[in-house]
Amino acid sequence: MFRPEHLALVLVLLWSVVFFRARRGIARTPVARPAVGDAEPTCAFVPARDEAPVIEKCLRALAIQDGLTRMVVVDDQSTDETPRILERLGPELPSLRVLTGRGPPPGACGKPAALEGAVRAEQSDAPWLLFLDADVVLEPGALAGLFELQRSSNADLISVLPKLELHSLLEEIVMPAVAAIITARFRPEWVNTPEHPTAFANGQLILVRREVYESIGGHASVRSEVLEDVRLAERVKAAGHRLLIADGRLVASTRMYDSFAEMREGWSKNLYLLVGSKLSAALSWSLLAVVLGTAPLVALVCGGFPVGLFAYGLILGFQIYLRHLGGARARAAVLAPVGAIIAAYLLLRSAWIHVGRRGIEWKGRSYN
Repeated sequence: MFRPEHLALVLVLLWSVVFFRARRGIARTPVARPAVGDAEPTCAFVPARDEAPVIEKCLRALAIQDGLTRMVVVDDQSTDETPRILERLGPELPSLRVLTGRGPPPGACGKPAALEGAVRAEQSDAPWLLFLDADVVLEPGALAGLFELQRSSNADLISVLPKLELHSLLEEIVMPAVAAIITARFRPEWVNTPEHPTAFANGQLILVRREVYESIGGHASVRSEVLEDVRLAERVKAAGHRLLIADGRLVASTRMYDSFAEMREGWSKNLYLLVGSKLSAALSWSLLAVVLGTAPLVALVCGGFPVGLFAYGLILGFQIYLRHLGGARARAAVLAPVGAIIAAYLLLRSAWIHVGRRGIEWKGRSYN
């Protein structure tokens, strides 16, 4: 007869499988480390729309990278102090070129349209192009470190998962739960295997060989895509070129969202697309997130003492260890059930918006 404590043991077994698969995946993911020199000539492009709080720190960190030939910033119709900050930085950063964006044309999305125009305007002859979000800060030697990975893997497009700066308890609870869904959906070992169809790139930082970028049509080929980074990676891999996704916590950091409102808008824009734009997938990933996130409490309640307490401690230990590897503090694991429920809500909200064609709101623009 199946008894409540048996459910606690089933959850332990389930989490054991999840933990060891995740641990193996982490061990197989290349790590980008800062290096000195030996960076190929690279032209960097930074799209900026209302990025006053972060743009200066991003550009100063970018300007000192070995191999950088030019950094091109597209001021995409900012309404805050971004234009004034860029004007002030111009005399201090000789490699800086500022372009004034005109906004996306009908049917295009803001970021890919801005980058398409910037690459066309710059006409760089640098063999490598770097696309960097304005909220990403590079460590000294980051670019040289990426080229060390490139030489060891012969990759044509390199992207990294930067360190997430988690400044609030809400960020510590929710962001690792969302990140877990994404990394489970796009396992780095699959992305990095040329024969595997899975393709992924993180648009926060993409380093790509210029001739490969041009051969697949660049950002012009994905100008209408909300998820332009993944679509770009899909085109690169489908054309027979090699992708590499790496652990980039030692070379780059970012704070993605500093409020729940931003988090809700940002993930509602992307999450449904990231799980494959299928309602069945959104429901499945949401259910899995809730089951895994609430597993310790369910095991404790169902198993009682001592089985439930043992199961609770073991599963919580798994969660603490994996969050520690991702840079989150241990306290967040205790509230993993809350994070899982919020992550599921964000995914289902994203599905509701996309399936219902209600339009996406992001940085003051609406996309259908």
